[in-house]
Amino acid sequence: MYNFCTIFDRNYFLKGLTMYNSLIDTCDNDFTLWILCMDDMTYDILVKMNLPKIKLTTLKDFESPELLEVKVGRTIAEYSWTCASNFLWFLLQKNKEFEVIIYLDADLYFFSDPKVLIEELGNKDILITEHRYSQEYQQSVIVSGKYCVQFMIFKNNSNGLAALDWWRQACINWCFGYLDKGRFGDQKYLDNWTTCFEGVHELQNLGGGVAPWNVQQYKFSAINGKIFGHTQKTKESWPLIFYHFHNFRLISPQRYFPVLGYYIPKGTQSIIYEPYFKALQNTERFTKSFAPDFGFGYRSVSTKDRLNYWITRFNFTKPIIKFYKLIKK
Repeated sequence: MYNFCTIFDRNYFLKGLTMYNSLIDTCDNDFTLWILCMDDMTYDILVKMNLPKIKLTTLKDFESPELLEVKVGRTIAEYSWTCASNFLWFLLQKNKEFEVIIYLDADLYFFSDPKVLIEELGNKDILITEHRYSQEYQQSVIVSGKYCVQFMIFKNNSNGLAALDWWRQACINWCFGYLDKGRFGDQKYLDNWTTCFEGVHELQNLGGGVAPWNVQQYKFSAINGKIFGHTQKTKESWPLIFYHFHNFRLISPQRYFPVLGYYIPKGTQSIIYEPYFKALQNTERFTKSFAPDFGFGYRSVSTKDRLNYWITRFNFTKPIIKFYKLIKK
């Protein structure tokens, strides 16, 4: 039995439910997905759906006096980051029989069984995933850190609980969306875990943690219904396990915008992004069968953002910089 957990509100509802559906489709092991519902609407709709393998937690049942105290001074995103580590701790305290807890960001999508990633933990106690930035985004490590919270595993033992307890308390004390004294959100706290805590393992499987900030290093192909990544430098091939659809924008039920701030190769968009969009459309139709007026999770994209995307999309950036330097001379 795998115990996964995630958190989302009405604005991430379609993504979170689509992630759950991808687990249903790919995960051969029995599992439970524990969901912290960040608003009443999310809880009410999921109760109506009565989906298998899901357990729900409300904010009322979850929030401690410590969390309520800091909640008023944080944005929705910042408070969600604060809650992630605390929800992991909450579940392990409530369920002493759990051997392992696995955290998932709500905007992940599984293309293959995550079993191989979970088994990679072996005799270690904590699993964290690197961003693995492409060369053009290496500078992001300064703000966003070396590791991404997206997919994490904690064993319910002394090493796992020590790191988790330190992390959750650090997030209660400070968790904001800007860089300050080497901290950023809940994420840069992970930078030194391999030296500060015992039993920490960095995920090695390249199929886990593919995302907009590293996808430029790979090419993808679909073979017999499975997606395979190919590392361009080493020519290594591997099954795509999950993709992190960070900053994916649903504009309407018929339109989407892949991502802000990153260049996505055309082949990657057709092989990875198009299936995800169709899965979201299916989730939206299913959701409306329970909540006909549901219309959350859609966001417009500004003209400036569109222009920046198309500049990077066609890789115009380098020629423009070269032209600018030539004129300057």
